[in-house]
Amino acid sequence: MEFFIILYALLSVSALNPAVMQYYGLANAGTVTYVLLGVSGGLFLLIYALRAAGLSAMAKNAGKKDLAWCAFIPFASTYLMGELAGEARLGSLRIKKIGVVVLIAELLYTAAMALTCVPQLIAFGDYDRYITTVEGDYGVSLGFSAEFSNTLYKMYMVGNVLSIVFQLIYILAAVLLFVCFFRRYAPVSYIWLTVLCVLLPADAFLIFAFRNRKRVDYGAYMRARAEEIRRRQQQYYNPYDPYNNPYNNPYNARYHDPHSDNGQGGAYRNGGQNGAPPREPEDPFGGFGSGGTDDPFDDGKGNGGGN
Repeated sequence: MEFFIILYALLSVSALNPAVMQYYGLANAGTVTYVLLGVSGGLFLLIYALRAAGLSAMAKNAGKKDLAWCAFIPFASTYLMGELAGEARLGSLRIKKIGVVVLIAELLYTAAMALTCVPQLIAFGDYDRYITTVEGDYGVSLGFSAEFSNTLYKMYMVGNVLSIVFQLIYILAAVLLFVCFFRRYAPVSYIWLTVLCVLLPADAFLIFAFRNRKRVDYGAYMRARAEEIRRRQQQYYNPYDPYNNPYNNPYNARYHDPHSDNGQGGAYRNGGQNGAPPREPEDPFGGFGSGGTDDPFDDGKGNGGGN
């Protein structure tokens, strides 16, 4: 599938389109077509090799050695990817074989792309005979000449329509597959990895990069994360102390006397501990009160006495 996607993209770029290049006298249309075929084939082989090596290693690490051969066969590698991803869920719908669903959508999309690309390649192979160019206000527009096969032209038109329809179906199915797959191998960042793979054919590079990772149970992973968050919250927040009392008052008291000598670690304004009578905390300014003996204004003559 990647081969036709890359080829169609290159044919669609006006600067690389064989007809446009020949129109401006830059190159022979047939030669450019072969170059684009070579570039598309080379990129496809690179993607194929990375995906095969990655999925093969993942299958062996996951205990699915009997399916490792699927990694080296186009379309079958999609099925293996689904087996590694596990069950997919869409609301209340459970899809146990998401790889099979994506494989079918991929086959249909590839066939539609082939219907679109093959007539273009044939036409560009004999540019002077099958291609017409019209220079307009917005550049050169291309079309098939009257000598071009009517059957090939209809194939091209049908392929254009079907490629749009099957592309949408493939994207929807592939999103489910990528979500399940990256939850297994990159649970922290599976969302943006899924978006990346939908927009670009980057899954082969990511599969190769994650080939030595162990497959995880996403449900168990989320439960472990929730438990870790709960432990951290309990560490920094006491549900019996909404004011975050630094002395961890179990009686929900706001103030605690760390200097109490009741033998129980201190008394509480709202009640004693272990039967101890409640007491007020020591007043740090008590020595300066009316009942104190260290009156800084006392001249030593007594309270109420005088000369």
